[in-house]
Amino acid sequence: MDNQSNPLSLIPLSQTPASSHAANTKTILLVEDDFELSSLLKQLFEKEYVIYEAKDADSAMSIALEKNPDLIISDTLMPEMNGVDFCKLIKQTFATSHIPFILLSGKDTLDSKLEGLRAGTDFHFAKPLSAELLTLTIKNIFLQQQKLKERYTDHYLADHTELVCSEKGNIFVNKLLEIIEKHIDSEDLGVEFLCNHLFISRTKLYQKIKSFTNQSVGEFVRTVRLKKAIHIMTHEDVTISEVAERIGLPNVSNFSRFFKKAQGKSPLQFIQSLKKQTPTKTWSYLIMNSYFLNFCILLE
Repeated sequence: MDNQSNPLSLIPLSQTPASSHAANTKTILLVEDDFELSSLLKQLFEKEYVIYEAKDADSAMSIALEKNPDLIISDTLMPEMNGVDFCKLIKQTFATSHIPFILLSGKDTLDSKLEGLRAGTDFHFAKPLSAELLTLTIKNIFLQQQKLKERYTDHYLADHTELVCSEKGNIFVNKLLEIIEKHIDSEDLGVEFLCNHLFISRTKLYQKIKSFTNQSVGEFVRTVRLKKAIHIMTHEDVTISEVAERIGLPNVSNFSRFFKKAQGKSPLQFIQSLKKQTPTKTWSYLIMNSYFLNFCILLE
């Protein structure tokens, strides 16, 4: 840890014991080798969040891989690997690249901030820390995550790139969508198929998709299939059976039920509604649905 006489301001902190947490409580991995600061930070957050603690990057990486925390807070100066290099490792590792990262530093210079940003940090805090500023920043991170999940769940047109906090966090989403797009016509596309192609466990796959979309793996795959179906029907003159086959749901009856449940109209009604639109309306519709263009040329 950086040497600071007063590492955390806006004390005293509440002395109320930590309460039990709900199953969906956010989790924070705190990486700090200074006992005093670590204790203060834990005391600050443990009433609202589940806190995992580590004193070095090695143990922190093991916890990150096992627990998939919603946020990592790390000091800059640590034994063996410093906080900047640890952030690089987190962001470059497929299984953890999506996790927001807050770096705590004893330096408040432009160079130190740029170094952190180049490593992939999402926020940089110089010591002495403001407890209020840090607390509000964390609340905003989690609030933004929840809003993106809700937007993705409620609006099928949400751009997948909004589901992560940084460009490097797109590693998992891009790879996942690349595999789904490549094999979307396969009936085998499911949990086991994705685990085998992503080289991760069922638990890790579920955790990561849930953290981005608030959906199960099956729900996410069905959502992508639906978007692909709408893209095909919007841009091509094809039969419903052909659309169903191209998205891996060759049973037309099952596809129609699935489509109507999600869209409120059958595939046939959807196609007919497109044909009734004027060119101007159709063009507006295509603009509104530009996600599909981006999705279908993903990583080409």
